[in-house]
Amino acid sequence: MRKLFCILIVAMVTPLLSGCFDNGSTADPPSNFTATAGDGRVKLEWTASPGVDYWLFTATDPSLTAFNWTGLPNPHAYTSVASPYYMCGLFNVAPYYFAANGRINGGPGGPSSPTISATPYNASTNWIANSTTLSQNLVSPNLNGVGYASLRNCSNNATSAAGSFAAVGAGGAIFTSSDGQNWSTPTSLPLGFSSDLYAVTGHAANLNNPGNPKLRWVAVGAGGASVYSTDGISWAVGRADLGNPALHSLTQVAGKFSAVGDTGTILSSTDGITWKTHSSGSTNNLQGITHGTIYVAVGDSGTILTSADGNTWTTRTSVTTSILRQVTSVGRIIVAVGDSGTIVTSINGGTTWTAQTLSGTPNLVGVAAESHLVAHAAVDPLLGFIPSAQFVAVDSTGNAYTSVNGITWSSAISTGTTSLNALVSSGFGYVAAGNAGATAYAF
Repeated sequence: MRKLFCILIVAMVTPLLSGCFDNGSTADPPSNFTATAGDGRVKLEWTASPGVDYWLFTATDPSLTAFNWTGLPNPHAYTSVASPYYMCGLFNVAPYYFAANGRINGGPGGPSSPTISATPYNASTNWIANSTTLSQNLVSPNLNGVGYASLRNCSNNATSAAGSFAAVGAGGAIFTSSDGQNWSTPTSLPLGFSSDLYAVTGHAANLNNPGNPKLRWVAVGAGGASVYSTDGISWAVGRADLGNPALHSLTQVAGKFSAVGDTGTILSSTDGITWKTHSSGSTNNLQGITHGTIYVAVGDSGTILTSADGNTWTTRTSVTTSILRQVTSVGRIIVAVGDSGTIVTSINGGTTWTAQTLSGTPNLVGVAAESHLVAHAAVDPLLGFIPSAQFVAVDSTGNAYTSVNGITWSSAISTGTTSLNALVSSGFGYVAAGNAGATAYAF
């Protein structure tokens, strides 16, 4: 009875009380304890000792230790943690402090580690162009699409913490990366496949399982062709280029891949091999698709389509005649971008839209978004609610633009490249790709 009472106290008040356990012992804190800041997140790493159960404590006060966290601002404790440990959805304006301790076989917590800190930051304005271009068979092809597959969730929420990237382009070019910065060519490409690829995305059915992620990449392109991979290394043809309408964009939801393309084409597949056709109700070429709270597809002549399930589509009233190239969303805000600096925005989940043009801006070719916490949050007068997003758009000349509400945008920010065709968000940063094998990143 005494042991049960102590366990309840530990769970409800503090996990650090000594003497509440009949077995086990204290342990030294983790060694080489470090914190690395990122966009809205912190990555914590340490060297673990065998058999030690580590607990992590955090607050926004520098006086933090493993023993006083409950009385500090924004306190949290995480039990039985392993390195690396990702904390996401953090404010980008203030430092976070971390401490840890260890125990063995359910014993009391040992001494506190030194307190370390890191300050998350907004990466969307900090672009770096890769110094070398991507090349395949001694050729640097134009890259038309870039995608991301989440492999690990953050420890404190469902945001992606780590994953892999892929870029595709002319002549069936495919490149992969574990960090969005260093790229390699897959060891096995579809024999004889040379169709242009325009879009790529991936899905891991087993998140947080590096030994068996059940990963599937799918890329689509000219002639309605598709290729797929279960590891990002070896690729196979899923659907041959048989002169079908070209597929320009791709998204996935829980392993269901949806692609859009010319003459209003919308297809879906769970494997990248067998595709099901859905009626879009439009004959206009479709250039972009995304999924947030709903599916949204955009295309030529300002076409905007929405769907609750990806199967049945509704045409929305057009607010522009420009070609819309890509679309993204966070919550109720949906943003699509297109030619001549065109931006169309919905703040009510796609029911109604407004259009604007960024003066002097060339074609906008990509847009992506991440959900961010907002310090000292207030109702945005343009939205009528508190924003929690970071939107990024890129243009064809290599500039980026940012917005927290999809309505008011920053001036041009150089990515260090001279031409871009595509953009993707990982949830903790951005990767862009363009002509002649050019890539840039913001983490």
